[in-house]
Amino acid sequence: LPFVSSATVWKAFAANPVLFGKTPAQATAEELYRLNNSEWLQEAVSAGYAQAELGLFHNRLKVLAGVRYERTDAAGQGIRNDPNAVYARAADGSFQRTAAGARIRRAEAGAVGSLQELAVTRQERGFKASRMYDGSYPSVHLTYQIRENLLARAAYAKTYGRPDFTNIVPNTTVDETDFSGGVPDPTQIPGRITTRNTGLRPWTADNFDLSLEYYTPQGGLFSVGAFRKDIRNFFGDAVKVATVADLEALDLDPRYAGWQITTQFNLPGTARVDGMEFNVRQSLRPLGGWGRYFAVFANGTKLQLEGARAADFSGFIPESANWGFDFSRKPFSLMAKWNYRGQQRLASVVALGPDAYEYSKSRTRLDVNLDYQLRANLFLYMSGQNVFDVPETLLRFGSQTPGYARVSQVLTTGVQITLGVKGTF
Repeated sequence: LPFVSSATVWKAFAANPVLFGKTPAQATAEELYRLNNSEWLQEAVSAGYAQAELGLFHNRLKVLAGVRYERTDAAGQGIRNDPNAVYARAADGSFQRTAAGARIRRAEAGAVGSLQELAVTRQERGFKASRMYDGSYPSVHLTYQIRENLLARAAYAKTYGRPDFTNIVPNTTVDETDFSGGVPDPTQIPGRITTRNTGLRPWTADNFDLSLEYYTPQGGLFSVGAFRKDIRNFFGDAVKVATVADLEALDLDPRYAGWQITTQFNLPGTARVDGMEFNVRQSLRPLGGWGRYFAVFANGTKLQLEGARAADFSGFIPESANWGFDFSRKPFSLMAKWNYRGQQRLASVVALGPDAYEYSKSRTRLDVNLDYQLRANLFLYMSGQNVFDVPETLLRFGSQTPGYARVSQVLTTGVQITLGVKGTF
């Protein structure tokens, strides 16, 4: 691939430093990037737990139970953006206007797209917030030995999921509506606020698991399980008219009541994830002498997701599976593993309709690992990821999107191959 020669660049700079000066637009873009990414978050987590084990019926039934208490204190700072700060205002807060009714731009705001405008409209780390949340999370796990090689398991656990840092570090944009003639129109919203919800609480879930496991004489495993996750305070995207209660929860001024708010909220009610899974791993030795060199494996999960339309299920893959085989005969060992990811729903795409989302299309990829033993403690190895270069395809569609218009992006990363030597000394 062609690349820039550092030596040639240095010579050009020494001969003519002006070549490397920034245009005003570049300097503004650089400062905008710096301001938008000047974020700060401090999070302190305090926790403690108690745990107990118990064996019953001559240890055929084992009980493991416990409870964990956890408290989180977080404080953050992020950018505050007010695009309308470039305009002069009267003593009553309304926009000052020319005789023709146009808003008057403040002299210190400079030209549109300038560094002076950034200094007026964006306040670095101008939005500050702090939050505390805590909770207790009990769990109990039961294992019953039906036979020496057959186990039944049941479990309950209360768990939680934290919001990502990028969802809670403060970042707010305030855009006030410019009413014609400065007279508010009751049929229009007074303005729009896009903000991160620094008060977003973690979701909590009651998890129930059942499984059956069978271990073969050859060291293999066959298992099947079912589970349910009932989630409260699940995350969801919302565009709504703000109430005083909403503004209080978001740490915003009550004067924004009636404005349109775009943010993430903890959804009322519950969301549910039901699923089934299986896992198989077995040597092929019972099939004959050749089989002692081979072991096969497969596992998979199927989810059913239920919740409000605004529920953010982007972190859940409805269908996934892995399968493959191991071959081992000195001095060679080979593992081939296929990975299947079902179609995954990502963020909503409001511009394409009320039921439109972005999706990651289902795909199957193959990874291969090969080792060659040079001596007892030294190996050559090669690994290849996605050896057929299967791309990731992003779709965007709703019920009104024709089939030919659904593909949004096709992303390829190439085949990643690693070669090396490993050993113990």
